[in-house]
Amino acid sequence: MEQKRVIEVKKNILAANDAAADAFRAARAAEGTFFVDEMASPGAGKTTLLLAVIKELRARGVEKLGVIEADLESDVDALKIKEAGVPSVELNTRGVCHVEMNMVDMAFAAFAGQQFEYLFLENIGNLVCPADFDTGAHTRIMLLSVPEGWDKVMKYPPMFAAVDALIVTKCDYLPLNPDFDMARLHEEARRLNPRLEIFETSARTGEGIPALVDWLQAQRAAKVQG
Repeated sequence: MEQKRVIEVKKNILAANDAAADAFRAARAAEGTFFVDEMASPGAGKTTLLLAVIKELRARGVEKLGVIEADLESDVDALKIKEAGVPSVELNTRGVCHVEMNMVDMAFAAFAGQQFEYLFLENIGNLVCPADFDTGAHTRIMLLSVPEGWDKVMKYPPMFAAVDALIVTKCDYLPLNPDFDMARLHEEARRLNPRLEIFETSARTGEGIPALVDWLQAQRAAKVQG
């Protein structure tokens, strides 16, 4: 009788990815680089929020900034970051719906030894796959825009459970979306993740950006050297 074997492929892939992520995280912390993984669905405002955060960090005297822009194709967002005067590497995944550590390693190598105080990864626009893959970040944040609706927290719970902070974006649209239940969003998100920090922001008006940057700077002070 032929014996059957079950191979846990996903478990093995994630274990190897996690080991590489731990090594990357430790190396960046030792050199003073705070690495942030930013995740959201397409159109939530990831690049726009990054530009607002970069502007606020610069106003506070931070200049050593870098961004890894992950997309299925194109370099549209990477060019926006470069136009703002920030080093950026475009990471095209060619159809892969998430970013893995081998991709992060290759993108980071493309900076050719540049030193950063803050390095951001704009992950693939997706609220499913990126939650499973550790990218070596010191903190993970996710965006949810007001036009998307508050109920995404009930539809994509693994993402909300995996991150350190939820950034509600495009809050200037709240008057146009009376069905957006901010209180219910807070309640459901914290039920999934009691330690979750929540920021209500608008990159257009600047609402919430200083508080978010305060938190990022506190996270950096706690997690990296220098």
